[in-house]
Amino acid sequence: MSINKVYPHSAEAEMAVLGSMLISKESIDTVSEILRAEYFYLDNHKKLFDTIFRLNEKRKSVDIITVSEELRKDGKLEEIGGQAYLSDLIEKVSTPAHTQNYAKIVKEKYVLRELITSSTKVIENAYEGVNEIDFILDRAQKEIFEISQKNTDHGFYSPSDLSKEFLDRMDVLAKLKSHITGVSTGFRELNDVTGGFQKSELIILAARPSQGKTAMALNMAYHIGIEKNIPVAFFSLEMDRISLINRMIGASVGINVFDVRRGKFPREKWTEMTNEVDKFSRANIWIDDSPGLNIMEIRARTRKLMLELKAKNKELDKMIVFIDYLQLIRGVGRRENRQQEVSEISKLLKDMARTLNVPVVALSQLNRRSEDKGRVDNRPRLSDLRESGSLEQDSDVVALIHRDFYYTKDPSHENLANLIIAKNRNGAVKTLELNFFPNWTKFADPPLPGTEPLQEEEVPL
Repeated sequence: MSINKVYPHSAEAEMAVLGSMLISKESIDTVSEILRAEYFYLDNHKKLFDTIFRLNEKRKSVDIITVSEELRKDGKLEEIGGQAYLSDLIEKVSTPAHTQNYAKIVKEKYVLRELITSSTKVIENAYEGVNEIDFILDRAQKEIFEISQKNTDHGFYSPSDLSKEFLDRMDVLAKLKSHITGVSTGFRELNDVTGGFQKSELIILAARPSQGKTAMALNMAYHIGIEKNIPVAFFSLEMDRISLINRMIGASVGINVFDVRRGKFPREKWTEMTNEVDKFSRANIWIDDSPGLNIMEIRARTRKLMLELKAKNKELDKMIVFIDYLQLIRGVGRRENRQQEVSEISKLLKDMARTLNVPVVALSQLNRRSEDKGRVDNRPRLSDLRESGSLEQDSDVVALIHRDFYYTKDPSHENLANLIIAKNRNGAVKTLELNFFPNWTKFADPPLPGTEPLQEEEVPL
């Protein structure tokens, strides 16, 4: 497919940028933060920018003589138009004061060219009809998203860049009053072990049925979206949105979830409940209860929500995604068996976390091996992850929920639970103790030493 039009570009802006760089060291620093060689449309301008940039990196002076000599050594001086062209560039610059504006014009034209290229690929894919529609739609949205993210794929980072980035990060962390460097989970000891859920991480929260996967995910989502005001995208492939809200509101005000469902609870709780609903109406929690979504649709909807939120708040730098639950995600394309399908979903979830730079928490079923009579205390293990070993491989954190009361019916264990950190790529593996209150479907930190045990209605969500 061909359209006989010239790609968007501004030769004048490119010339103004390069001329400014030839006469001003400050202009080189300014432009280097905005442009790369490939952003220029004209080949001679790409070569000239690359030469100026390399000289500056070597801490050599940049002027018409040094640049001419460097180009001559590389055999490129005549290719860019000779020394006369360099002189012409300098003459066209009255002042380098507007260099940043010119550089932004060059970048805008580059982004437009990238959009045209990506759109052409999408059109060609659609005409060919070789790939499935879900793949074509996801590819289209991914291309546009990556362009909107200002082409953050930088290739190799130099040791000096990495060292500076590390020291800058250490400086920021040293000034933090909290040890939580990611998204707070709402659970004290889990935050201690993980530092909060980090950007680009895939977290698997797994358990056998009726152990509290959804309850824990909702507890976390409520804390993150309401208490911390960090956007939460919650995909519920199993329960409808009304059931989720019933659980969250009931847990937050201390009303039995079954009473909330029937609308039967003490009159004195009405005011508290309406206040909580008002708070929830302003929360940063976004629920999608569409059944049968595939991984491409989940990724596309998350990407769309992120762009909408960033359009409203340019400073937004944190977000988290919950998916309940992984085995209900539809595969894309034809696979020989469900294990291969789950393996592909697992890899795409990790890719989604990295591409969008957000933590992704995927709930998962465990297989029945943890309930074998031969296993002591029925505690789940990493190997119990259902249908795919790639979940263990692709994930950064695997947390397994275990409630002994479910198996033993020992009354003294009714409100006890363990969160087994079976994998922690950047930290320790550990078994954490939690309290669980089944009527409220609520997990909570155990009381600190020296404090009174909490009653159910006193437990913070």
